[in-house]
Amino acid sequence: MDLNSFSKKGIIKFDKLLSSENYNRINIKLFQDRKWGKSLFLNEAEFKKQKQFKKINPGKNIQNLTNKYDLSFIEKNQTIGQCLNKILGKNYRIVLKKFIVSVPKDWMPTYVKNLDKKSPLKNLNKFIKKKYRDVTYFQGLDFHMDSIDRQFQSNKFITLYVYLDDVTDDMSPLEILESSHKFGHDTWPHHIRNNTKKSLLFSIDNKKFYKLKKTVLSGNAGDVFIWTSNTLHGTSKPKIKSRKFRISLRYLIEKTSKKKTIIDKILKDEKIHQILKNIDKS
Repeated sequence: MDLNSFSKKGIIKFDKLLSSENYNRINIKLFQDRKWGKSLFLNEAEFKKQKQFKKINPGKNIQNLTNKYDLSFIEKNQTIGQCLNKILGKNYRIVLKKFIVSVPKDWMPTYVKNLDKKSPLKNLNKFIKKKYRDVTYFQGLDFHMDSIDRQFQSNKFITLYVYLDDVTDDMSPLEILESSHKFGHDTWPHHIRNNTKKSLLFSIDNKKFYKLKKTVLSGNAGDVFIWTSNTLHGTSKPKIKSRKFRISLRYLIEKTSKKKTIIDKILKDEKIHQILKNIDKS
């Protein structure tokens, strides 16, 4: 468990940490839960009849498919527990857990594809039939920090992400920008240039740019990732010809103890880094 690397890169990965017996059991139930595909979507007339788009995503114990599953094989996993104890301290709290579904373009009705051409769509839940909005559906995500939703709070939380399937390059794998958390919280949309397969240029002020290494997290079922609230990450859109989709699990877990832990040091180092950057500008 290389927590020094976690502090440096903003992410830690556990290869095939979870047993196949457990994640296969989850997968079998998930695939039986509904007919995954075009039938999940509203048709255009149904979509236009909607009057509001609030609360279209799973909440904690609200319209959330994870409530139907025993996920103790993740939440009580000894290695995960030891890691979280060191990063967050004991008695950490799960803020939210939900299934994330990467949607192939083949599923999307023509009207959704046309809207996507005009302005790239991220979250697709408003186009999904209400009874199926117990997971979050997406089709490619811009680089962002999970602190985007909690920017006025302490940001003493991490994201824990679990692959339930083998994830190949054509299944919209996660992409992480190593060490991006050292810049601290930054508002979305971010200043990004020269986005290539291996790196990109990132800036806080759109003036001075820093080269960040990009790591594509293709991987295996049972892989577990943990990253900081300010680690930049996203996904590419699934390849047009691919009909593959993936279902993953995403947790937000926050610190509750007052004792200083690794997350406190990381956030302190982020502040120092920002101060030094401001000195460079003066």
